[in-house]
Amino acid sequence: MGVGVGQDGRAAVRGNWKRAVIAGCLIAAPAAQAATILEPRLRLTAEERFDNDIRLGGTGTNGQFMTKLSPRLGLDVKNEQLTLESFYATDLLARHGSGTTTVDHRAGVGFRDVLSRRLRLDASARVFRVTDPTSLPRDGLARSTAPTFYAQTKVGLTGRVTDRMDVRGNYMFEATRIIEPGRVAGYAHTPSVELWYRTTRRLSLGAEYRYQGFLYDQDYSQAHGASAALRYRLTRPTTLTLRGGPVRYLPSDATRGGWMPRVAVELVREGERTDFGFAVGHDLVGASGFSGAVWADYASVMGAHRFTQKLSAFGAASFFRNGTAPGENYTQWRNTTNVSQGYAVGGGVEYRLSRKLALQGAFDRIAQVGAADVAGAGDLTRNVFALRLVMTAW
Repeated sequence: MGVGVGQDGRAAVRGNWKRAVIAGCLIAAPAAQAATILEPRLRLTAEERFDNDIRLGGTGTNGQFMTKLSPRLGLDVKNEQLTLESFYATDLLARHGSGTTTVDHRAGVGFRDVLSRRLRLDASARVFRVTDPTSLPRDGLARSTAPTFYAQTKVGLTGRVTDRMDVRGNYMFEATRIIEPGRVAGYAHTPSVELWYRTTRRLSLGAEYRYQGFLYDQDYSQAHGASAALRYRLTRPTTLTLRGGPVRYLPSDATRGGWMPRVAVELVREGERTDFGFAVGHDLVGASGFSGAVWADYASVMGAHRFTQKLSAFGAASFFRNGTAPGENYTQWRNTTNVSQGYAVGGGVEYRLSRKLALQGAFDRIAQVGAADVAGAGDLTRNVFALRLVMTAW
């Protein structure tokens, strides 16, 4: 797959286009909806960084200093039934060595609507148009330094059948387009249905059926998967989730089809002072912008700790490996021609100067080990040293 791990992807550990419709409903709402709260958000991040990725600089040196400005505007809407969060952000990056300037765009919206005591609807949508594909919130690394468009939409409907049993329907859509001549967009459609049964206060057992459809360059492939799942609350803030089962891959060329396993382990802790997340697995994925579907190994760990009310630290590391589905060259760990591999590691500290002002220091290293279908990008290894000033206006 070869797609990016960026700050937005790591920040997700902490944490549809129906905005106009919802706004209209709020205006016309009766007196009973008077408790609806609208909260505008404005955040500005000013960053000075040193980045030794020479392709982004274009000067042929070992790197250069850059200034990055990132205003982010958002609107939150809340009442007893509905929670909606939306944002739009621009990243303006000026490179001092080459004199070039680029502008990236990010936008997103998410909401949760409690339709009744037994029915809940939640959805989210995110759109990115970036000149640095490694900044995308996806596991793995980019295989091109060309600008990239990426969109993701998720919709879920959860119904409580009994006091112990929930049924949930999901749909996820992804689209990726490498913005350079000769490239076409890649798409992935993933509907699924899952059932969860709470056997005890701590333990839940689940089952899922998932369909995947992959479209790239007029070639459509699909997959059917069934999996069993276990969710166990180790402590009040810590939850372990296990998932596994077979996947049947059916490409347009029937000779390349076959079976592959799906395995996922996830451990998440959300505490008052410490957040921690760990995930590892093997799966079938798509919408990379280079091919239809690929097998993917992934592993990531992320964490944050607040030492005092003013001082905190954060860090993340990830590794990915992928190749042609359903399992070509999977056991060939030293094959860097047909298998893409890479890792990203980073961390930093934050000191709050005041309630609205914070200072961050961060370091990130991104490395490409394999080079399958890199599209002439060459070595994508880079180091980034950054000093940021984050101001939350409101």
